[in-house]
Parts: sequence; structure tokens; C-alpha cells
Amino acid sequence: MIVTRSSNELEVFAATIYAEARGEPVMGQIWVAWVIKNRARQNRQYWGGNTIKNVCLHNGQFECWNGINSIDMSEETRARDLAIQIAQQVINANHDETNGCDHYNNPRKEGYPPWTNNCEIINNKN
Repeated sequence: MIVTRSSNELEVFAATIYAEARGEPVMGQIWVAWVIKNRARQNRQYWGGNTIKNVCLHNGQFECWNGINSIDMSEETRARDLAIQIAQQVINANHDETNGCDHYNNPRKEGYPPWTNNCEIINNKN
């Protein structure tokens, strides 16, 4: 399954979860999905506005789309299926277990980039 920038919102959402968080614990992937949905709910232009698809694709927001026009989800089918399931659940959910989180970071992968200095750690899912 190859997802492009012109794919529908669910596909782009799932591809973003897949590319940003596959290999993370399931709860970490769910929290990444909520960060995306929360950004869309906040409707800030610097995050891409009020749709999940626009937030996922907005320049500089998610590394997996920076300079990339498509994400190939065909090799890791379990990770793909899980990302699709998480995307569907979060799109349809009303209760946000992250309490509005709009950023995430895995310090085991990235350390603590400078932007994390302005963030409050809400929950450590790793």
C-alpha cells in the first residue's frame, strides 16, 4: 500500500502514524495519533489548520513527509494494519486520553531537541 499526498485523510493519517511511530509501543503510537488530532482540533495555521490530513502533511511538522511525496506501507503489514486501526479509532473517539497533548518526543531516539525545552512532560510512554 503506497500512500501519497493526494490519498484520503484516513490513509494519510495511518501512513503518518506508521512512518513516525511504528516500532514504538502501541500506546506510544496512539499518543502520536492524538497529537495529530489535537493539532487539527486547535486549528492553528502553523500546524496545518483544522484537518488531520493537512496537519500530517504540513511542511516541517512530521519528518516522514518532509520532502517526501509518498509512504510505502506494503512491507510491514502488521505495522500497517495497526496504524490503520489506530487511525480509525482516534478519528472516531471523543475521549482524549492525552488531555490535549500537541507534541511528542522519544528521547531514546532523538534525545531532547531544543524545542522540548518549552514543553511540559505530561506522560512518559516509553
